[in-house]
Amino acid sequence: MNNIAETRALARKCGMPYIDIEKEVPDKKCVDLLKEVFARNYNSLPIRFLNGGVLVAIGDPDQKEVVETLTFHIGKKVYPALGDKTAIRKAIDTYYSPPSSEPAKKNESPPAETEEEVEREHRIISVISNKGGVGKTHVSTNLATVAAQGGKKVLLIDADLGNADISNKLALFPEYTLYDFLLGDVPLEDMIQKTAYGFDLVGGSSGEFKLANINYVQRTKFIRSFRKISENYDITIFDLSAGIGTAVMDFALASDEILIVTTPQDIIAGYACIKASFQRFKDIEESLLKKVEFYEPRKVYKPWVIMNQITSLKQGLFLFNRICQTADERINNMEAMFSIKPEYLGGILYDRDNFKKAETERKPITVVAPRSNPSQCMEYLGKNLMERPDLRSYSQQIKTGLGRFAMIFGLE
Repeated sequence: MNNIAETRALARKCGMPYIDIEKEVPDKKCVDLLKEVFARNYNSLPIRFLNGGVLVAIGDPDQKEVVETLTFHIGKKVYPALGDKTAIRKAIDTYYSPPSSEPAKKNESPPAETEEEVEREHRIISVISNKGGVGKTHVSTNLATVAAQGGKKVLLIDADLGNADISNKLALFPEYTLYDFLLGDVPLEDMIQKTAYGFDLVGGSSGEFKLANINYVQRTKFIRSFRKISENYDITIFDLSAGIGTAVMDFALASDEILIVTTPQDIIAGYACIKASFQRFKDIEESLLKKVEFYEPRKVYKPWVIMNQITSLKQGLFLFNRICQTADERINNMEAMFSIKPEYLGGILYDRDNFKKAETERKPITVVAPRSNPSQCMEYLGKNLMERPDLRSYSQQIKTGLGRFAMIFGLE
């Protein structure tokens, strides 16, 4: 039996329509609705508009979340039709990455990156949560893995000084940790550890030392060293301690991006984290407005929200909208100068078996089970975060990124 006959039989068995992808000419406007990374991940290709939705050829009828996930990404109702897997992959190659009509020129060097292009690459991201157990470190580790796999140079910093979660979860045993840097004479460069997952790591330390205990001298040392070393990376990710203490919020708000991780079970704690970080955001901006001449305050606080351990993508989006509604009612309607506008980075579907497997093997789930639902979600989050337009120059980022540490802590 050939592939076409097998696929037809499988379609009948699953109660799905069959589509002969080789006889179809996909509508370019439909194809553009789905990003290439998701078309390849789910081996799916939009074909044409149908009854207010989109007819999509899919290669695997057994993925329970495929249709729901594609609906989320495309933004329209999806009408799935089963097609031959190999034919769909070939069609994806054709319609997303068509061969160039011009022959390649030998020995031609790629165009040099302009200074502006290089400058726009660097970003500092802090990952926070109101409490432990919501998957904050899991998110940090897998985002670093996805970004590194995407060609970015990534530095992951385990700033949860009391637990050293990342080193423990990944079975990494650094010779030196952030503890040695802050309390000893170990240079930061000697603490950076290469990992098998493509990113560099500055490990935390198991003990009683907490971020909140950093004194003025240690803050100065931390700021100056990380401002220098971060210039060597496209993305720096801080996995901060759980909780809403002032020190944690100050370090988070000094970043270019803040990712707040919560779960359906801890939605109230998630909102409390958003509210606390907004209040600290407001306090800092008002303080800098008084201290720094000609300072232009940021008036809108825009944290990213990640909904972890969800049972469906709809659930994650519904809960995020509830958070936004509550923020409008309890914060924005009461504020005159400042406001909060959370942005939804996405949700992570819960998969108990694969999470357990990742914990047992002490590896990122995106490595252990790359085709699992959580891994697909994590790849979407990483791509969404990395592809977000960032028009600031590096000099501007210094003022909004690590340079803000200096202003917040009164070091400049």
